[in-house]
Amino acid sequence: MNADNKWYRVVAIVCTLSFLLTSCSTLDRVTIPGTETSSSIPAVQVGDSVVVTTKAGEEKKFEVTAVESDALVGKNVRVAYADMTTLSVKRSNKGMTTLAVALVVLGILIVVGADALGDGVGEAVDSIGN
Repeated sequence: MNADNKWYRVVAIVCTLSFLLTSCSTLDRVTIPGTETSSSIPAVQVGDSVVVTTKAGEEKKFEVTAVESDALVGKNVRVAYADMTTLSVKRSNKGMTTLAVALVVLGILIVVGADALGDGVGEAVDSIGN
């Protein structure tokens, strides 16, 4: 096995780990309770990761630990709906994550297969020459 093939394996493993660790997700904007276009209950649940922009211009990212009638609560943070200008929820796209992981695994198999094929061809050529 030559040094280039080892690097292909390292790159493939790093790509796989990065896909598995980051997964595919999107930020979906949801309506803020108390506005004219929304109900009194936000489309946010305990455990959701949210990004909130306040009227003061601050962006707060946190995992929701409680949904109150007038605010969202996270660890060491509480943001009242009245203070929010935007509210987005991080949603995982399991289909895209599965597809990305499958493509990376396929890429790894191709690299490993090409490496094994190259080794086999090299050995065959060497045995013919001897």
